[in-house]
Parts: sequence; C-alpha cells; structure tokens
Amino acid sequence: MKDIDWHAGFVSAMKLELRKYEDILTFDEEHYLANRAQKLDLLIIRNTGKDVIDNPIGRIFSRHNILEYKGIGDVLTYGKLYKTLAYTSLYLYEQHKDDECSARDYTMSFVRYEYPKKLFIQLKRDGIVCEEITPGIYAVSGLPFRTQIIVSGRLPKGTAIWLKSLTTHGTVEDVEYITTETVGLNEKHKDEADNIMNIFTAANGAVMRKIKKEGLPVCQAVNELFADEIKELRIINDAQAEQIVQKDAQIEQDAKEILRLKSILLSHNISFDELK
Repeated sequence: MKDIDWHAGFVSAMKLELRKYEDILTFDEEHYLANRAQKLDLLIIRNTGKDVIDNPIGRIFSRHNILEYKGIGDVLTYGKLYKTLAYTSLYLYEQHKDDECSARDYTMSFVRYEYPKKLFIQLKRDGIVCEEITPGIYAVSGLPFRTQIIVSGRLPKGTAIWLKSLTTHGTVEDVEYITTETVGLNEKHKDEADNIMNIFTAANGAVMRKIKKEGLPVCQAVNELFADEIKELRIINDAQAEQIVQKDAQIEQDAKEILRLKSILLSHNISFDELK
C-alpha cells in the first residue's frame, strides 16, 4: 500500500464532493508556508461568504480552510492535531500582519477513514469537547479555530461516495456506487473520478478480482463507463504489437541475408574470421 498516493486521491475526492460549489472555492494542494519547511495538506479558500454550502463536509467552511488527511496506515495522533494547529496559526500570521483578522475566518478539518479512539480520549481528558453533529462528523470545541474531525468510514451509507472510496475495505457495492456516480460527470470531474477508481482498484484487488471472476454486472458497467480509455489503451497496445511484428520481420529478414552472405563467402572459401 506504500505505492498508493492516498493524498492525491483525497484531493480528487474533495473536489468531487464539493464540485457543486467549485465557483466559490479554490483548492491549493500542499500549500507551503513562507519558510518552505512546512506545508498544509490541502488549503481551500472560500471566495465569498454569501453562498451557503449545503454539504456536511463543507458546512463549517469560512474564508481559509485547512484540511489534514491521514491515509490508510497513517494515524491521527494528538501531536499531529496540534502540529496542524500550529501550522494554521502560522498561516494566519502570514496572511494578516495586522490585527484585522478573526479566528472565525479559519477552520481546520481532519479526515481519516477509521475512528481515532485514542485521540478522542486524549482530547476529552484536556476538556476539549467532541460532539458528533452528524454521523461520522465531529465538531471539536475548545481550540482556537473551528475544527471538525471527519471519520469517513462512519459517514452514512450512500453519501460522500468519493471520500469513502479511499479505503482498503472496499466492496462490490462501492464499485457500483462509484460507477453510478461517475455517469454524467464532465471531463474534468471524470478525470478526478478516474484517479479515485485507480486508487480503489489498487487498494482493493480482491474485490476487483471477485467482480471479474464471477462476471458480475458491475464489471460490464465499468467497462462501458471507461470505454474510451479502454479503447485508447487497446489502440496503444495494437500499435505496440504491430511494432513488435515489424521488428521480428526485420530480424528474420536480416538473418536470411546473413545466411545468404555466408553462403556466398563459403562458395569462395572465405570465412567470417578472415574478414575480421
């Protein structure tokens, strides 16, 4: 799983989950702070505060929104939470040199597939309240910035399809969801969906093999959905195969020519060694 780019998948997932509001949101992937020594996983700038974001994930969003993602195998610890808090504070300092800003202009979101039980225990110990305001989304009270922790594996069934697809616990039903949701996307969004599907396939090989082995209908749906990509791949493979055939034919022709030359030399009692 080390070769899977979970972060890239997360960025694609967030763009798809919030695509309805892409006109007012700007995505800044891996935003570096001024000294270039630290970076934010994902920074989402909200360009206007007038539009209501009717989405559980983005409902908290203010002007500057810092998101920290922990992929499969990466733990959301107490220390990492406070590291993001420090980075957010530094980002605030860099954005506003004067005392004109408000902490309300900044939010922090932490995303992880599995429930961070130990972290919640530690936060409760420190008097920081974590309230589940909707299944899988926890509002954190007691930090300088409005904060939420999103446990994608606990989000309601049939919602946040893209974010929940970043898992090693995928099912046939998940493939059906992805396939269904991809229909109707424009080319830009389809590229993001392709990225997530590639990650899902790499992380859930057993499920994909089951679909292929059992000939489940979803397999045909996936083939139809990505027909253009499959066709293009076949064209490339056919072209490569044709090149191989041509090379083999050339090799065979060269071999015949060498044998012909050898025959001529032998008829004159001349060997290759004498020509060196």
